[in-house]
Amino acid sequence: MNTIQTSKGELLAAIQINLVKEDYEGEVKKALNDYQRKATLPGFRQGKVPFGMIKKMYGQAVLLEKINQKVSEALNNHIIENKLDVIGYPLPDMEKSQPNDLDNQEELSFYFEAALKPEIKIELKEHKINDFNIKASQEEIDRTIKSIQENNKVDDKEPELNEELFNMIFPNQEVKDIETFRQKVAVEMEKQYVLEAERMFYNKAIDQLVEEIKFDLPDIFLKRWIVENSEGKITAEEVEKNYDNSYVKSLRWQLIEEALVKQNPELALKQEEVRQFVRSMYFGHMDVETLDEETKKRLEDIIDAILKDDNQRQNINNQLADKKLTAYLKENMIVTVVDTDYDGFVKSFMPQLEVAENNEAAEEAKPKKTRAKKAAKTEEKEETAE
Repeated sequence: MNTIQTSKGELLAAIQINLVKEDYEGEVKKALNDYQRKATLPGFRQGKVPFGMIKKMYGQAVLLEKINQKVSEALNNHIIENKLDVIGYPLPDMEKSQPNDLDNQEELSFYFEAALKPEIKIELKEHKINDFNIKASQEEIDRTIKSIQENNKVDDKEPELNEELFNMIFPNQEVKDIETFRQKVAVEMEKQYVLEAERMFYNKAIDQLVEEIKFDLPDIFLKRWIVENSEGKITAEEVEKNYDNSYVKSLRWQLIEEALVKQNPELALKQEEVRQFVRSMYFGHMDVETLDEETKKRLEDIIDAILKDDNQRQNINNQLADKKLTAYLKENMIVTVVDTDYDGFVKSFMPQLEVAENNEAAEEAKPKKTRAKKAAKTEEKEETAE
């Protein structure tokens, strides 16, 4: 068995795998012998079915299985040993592939194409972006207080703005007057604004970097790969229609993100960082250091259980990766901080909208988080090729 790699262009490799019978016929015979030992057919005791009958019944299927296994192993090993940084996984080369006569050919040849990731150099100091410092306006505070009253009606009557309402909304904080209440409301509003501004910064940064960082991609191959990877759920026509506006944007961001992590290893997630993130998420209200050892162990067991769930772990990894990357982008891009109220914030990214004048319209105008699909990054990556 031997493997040959040649170039089909700047970002496309051709891989040829050649097998001879000696590479697989021993494993085929062993598998058929196993079938013979276990087979039970009418007229024969177990293990006594003639080998010729077993071969006739199972030989072709076993032969295909072992050949495919050998080809897959050879392809995977070639990618690992040659440190090929591939996008997705190789596909059969439709131009070169020819049917093989498995029974009569002494040598079998299999041809593949592999897309190689482009080299991406990122200088974040070349990219400018706005960030928003959102303060609650008096009008927004009024709307929020009105909403608080409406949501706390008793017998269809809105509560008065007095200490009873203040203490219900902010218990144990000794809010005595309307001015202090308004200040507290503004603080809570601005905490939410920070989160929304951060989401918008991250989404805008993705859009800008995808647009501004230029690199080529093997588009023809990738369109094929998307169709193959969908397992029949997406047609070539659908990929062609949506490639530029959907698929390629997601892929470009994934490659940019990977390049950023490669250039800045501190962005990769470490296991203890993930655990600390879970501690803060679930037990942030507790002073963990003051707990006894038994309670601490119970908390760590809960964290273990959370991280054993694949969906929860993936979601947590994504949240933490976004958080770290957002902070890094803010530190390294050319950021202009814009002071504004919430209506001005909405106008800045959706200028076509008229500023909402009531709570319902304002809710509709809030930014929705749209993220490029990403793979979770951990410090412990298995060295396998997909």
